[in-house]
Amino acid sequence: MPGLRARRPPPRLRRTPRLGFLPAHSVLFALLGLALLPSRPVTGAPSGPEASTSSAPAAFGIVAVDSVRKEWGVATVSRWMAVGARSIGARAGAGVWLALELPDPRTGAAALAQSAEGQPARMVLDTLLAADARRGERQIAMVDRGGSVAGYPGDRCPPWSGERFGKGYVCQGVALRGGEALTAMARAFELTTGTLAERLLAAVEAAEAIAPLREEVESSALLVVREGGGLSGWSDRLIDLRVDQAPDAVQGLKALYAAHAATFLPAAYARFGDDAKRRGDTISSDREYSSADAGFRAAVARKPSDADALNELAWFLATHDRSLEEAVRLAKTAASLRPRDPILYDTLAEAEYRSGSLTRAIAAMERAVKYSGGAARYTERLGRWTRERAALEGKPEGKPPSSP
Repeated sequence: MPGLRARRPPPRLRRTPRLGFLPAHSVLFALLGLALLPSRPVTGAPSGPEASTSSAPAAFGIVAVDSVRKEWGVATVSRWMAVGARSIGARAGAGVWLALELPDPRTGAAALAQSAEGQPARMVLDTLLAADARRGERQIAMVDRGGSVAGYPGDRCPPWSGERFGKGYVCQGVALRGGEALTAMARAFELTTGTLAERLLAAVEAAEAIAPLREEVESSALLVVREGGGLSGWSDRLIDLRVDQAPDAVQGLKALYAAHAATFLPAAYARFGDDAKRRGDTISSDREYSSADAGFRAAVARKPSDADALNELAWFLATHDRSLEEAVRLAKTAASLRPRDPILYDTLAEAEYRSGSLTRAIAAMERAVKYSGGAARYTERLGRWTRERAALEGKPEGKPPSSP
């Protein structure tokens, strides 16, 4: 794998905290700790000021792409609060960026705009930084629309600051003790299987184990974009989660992701599978459907008696002709937990119909019509199924069912 790239050696893990915010015994320990740190010259130091005049606290992060699923993502952790509000950005079809030191969203937006036009990441950063009078204070990394990567740690970034490159990803850190955290981050990302989000989370968790940033303040963020990835496909925000301040922001981020993965992601992957199926791409549709199936089942495992979780899994299985007997069983269980909910009877009716029981489908849909007060979407299907049964039995169609 490519080696580590750094600007300076590691004289300390972080900048000294503001002593006015610490109790007296903490001040003493902090001063003693600094006194015991080894003294070593800083190689490659600039001739001007030693570091950025607006340096951020210790942080690390990773930007990456899943070229198969066309997802771009970033995960980051900082000893600053609300790192996700200032240091990351991404756009489906354009790329992703991370700026741990002197972050400027205007630079990030310009980088994505140029990447969307087809310019490679290295050229984008070189062009933007060449005209930047404060480039020595900046640290930025990006992955472009085609999956190529680039990074830049300025020579006035606080020690230790550096980066590590791999295929389709860049790891960066600032104000760390050394490069070990980035090595762990890169290794975890490469060895972890699963979705891009899961690999990004594994990467920052591995880095946190080597160089924990937990102190008075810690924040984290996870952003993954994909065309149509947002709720109902209305945006590209497949995942956009932030822990602005917490005692352990990494574990907090993992908990948020687990809830998000059980609530929103399965429906998104089902949509992606439907899109791939319409295109005739059975390999992609099977992959997306497998992710959706796993997500719906995870939601049920988290809350086995949740009628909505059971209903979502039942509807997915029924409408995609997967385990139809299980779909009927799950839908019946959901309806028994909330016996006057028309949505649950609609799912049961669909599952019964697809499993070949038209009579039971009609009985369930009659309940959906009753409990919905005669909603048009239910009465229409009930009428259609009633006519279908009459045709099968060789009977006159008769009048369509009336609303209760």
